[in-house]
Amino acid sequence: MNPHAVAFYGANENVPYNMGALQLLTLIDNGFQGKIYPIHPNLETIFGLKAYKSIKEIPGKVDLAEIVVSKKHVPQILTELGEIGVNNVILVTAGFREINNNTGSNELKEIALKFGLHILGPNCIGILNTHTNYSNNPNEACILNTTVQSYSLPPGNVSIASQSGTFVSHTFAILKERNLYLNKTFSLGNEAIIDLCDCLEYLETDPFTEVIMIYIEEIKRGRLFFDIAKRISRKKPIIALYVGGTEGGAKAVSSHTGSMAGKDEIYDGLFKQTGIIRTYSVEEFFDTAMIFSHLIPLGVIPKGKKIVVMTNSGGPGATMADRISRKGLELPLFSEEVKKKIQKYLVPTAQPSNPLDFTFSLNPVDFFIKIPRIIARSGEFDGMVIYGAYGDQFFNYTSFGKEFIEKPKPQEILLQWREMAEASVVDAQKIVKKYKFPMVFANLWGYNDSMFRHLNENLFPTYQTPHRCVDALFNLIKYGEYLQKFQIYSDKD
Repeated sequence: MNPHAVAFYGANENVPYNMGALQLLTLIDNGFQGKIYPIHPNLETIFGLKAYKSIKEIPGKVDLAEIVVSKKHVPQILTELGEIGVNNVILVTAGFREINNNTGSNELKEIALKFGLHILGPNCIGILNTHTNYSNNPNEACILNTTVQSYSLPPGNVSIASQSGTFVSHTFAILKERNLYLNKTFSLGNEAIIDLCDCLEYLETDPFTEVIMIYIEEIKRGRLFFDIAKRISRKKPIIALYVGGTEGGAKAVSSHTGSMAGKDEIYDGLFKQTGIIRTYSVEEFFDTAMIFSHLIPLGVIPKGKKIVVMTNSGGPGATMADRISRKGLELPLFSEEVKKKIQKYLVPTAQPSNPLDFTFSLNPVDFFIKIPRIIARSGEFDGMVIYGAYGDQFFNYTSFGKEFIEKPKPQEILLQWREMAEASVVDAQKIVKKYKFPMVFANLWGYNDSMFRHLNENLFPTYQTPHRCVDALFNLIKYGEYLQKFQIYSDKD
């Protein structure tokens, strides 16, 4: 994960038609600062880098080799790498277990065993490390990305191990709207040598990883996986997306990586016993990672399931309340003391009940700070889901309204209101941190809205639909329930 020099077999410039070209381009584009040695039998330069006909011609030491060539050349290349002491290999080449080529798979394993090779793959897309130490200076770091998609976001605290090839890199596209930033990713492919258990053990002690995501098609070493996952989940949350538990899923993974899927009920039991949070869609997978990455580093893990719904629109509030009940969470009434404190901040048409409907009120100080602080301080509840925080998209007009809203006076008023709202959001962080009280938002305008972005940037998990907001909080509560079995809480408590 921290190479100083990478040798790249199958390097060329045939973009977009060649996998090797795409992956080498990504490696360069994301700014890997170590040495890159393209290997090609005929080309002199590739993407401006000197090319070599053989790894034996490379002048310096190589500590990682990436192979993107026809499978008939793979055994010879692996043997050559083993003979000169290059032990770390990313094998992108497909055509082994997923097409029942057991002879080829066995040959890979024999060569790896003979030379002590650490092979990721075959049939994988490689790795991402946003904290790569590429030199002997531990303070020097860069991005190492061998996948087919460039990573354009800051380094983060979430790491992913995936048994799918390009799945991880394709999901780079949905990270920005969630303010979800990655630390490391592993594309495992067919797992000839390195498997899911190896990745989990690595991430267990990785100081940059605070949340672990795993995409699963099968588990080969079940007993070991159980022991590792149970040990890790008491320190770091593990979020899983398992896709082999249905007939359709089992057929897909068999042709995809050659995996043998197991019954859904068995995996459900495994996840519950080990504290793994299971998700059922790509959307829920990453939504859950988002709330975990935002709140768990702050020590914000609910110890109960009593939730407040706060809204300024009846429909979205009712939607959240319905989802809360369907998930088995609770919507308790306010105590008389809390009611009295809240009432003075409500308009006459609003009632201090749960769900708490503001009706039409745009006072951001009351909405983001005063009422949430009353609720959090009371100790009667374990979290809030909130609808009604919106920014510039709410005032999006097309004709006369647009002409009016762009006049100096309305612009001045809107700017003051926006600045007050954004300042209130920043100040509301104190409530979350002091009372370990999660505040999760829904905003139907989504990433295009300035307040949606501002909330996420300030570590308030914000989703585009009410049900996603509730589902994410539900999964955080599930993780808290698991930790309570062992009386484990954050050291930030």
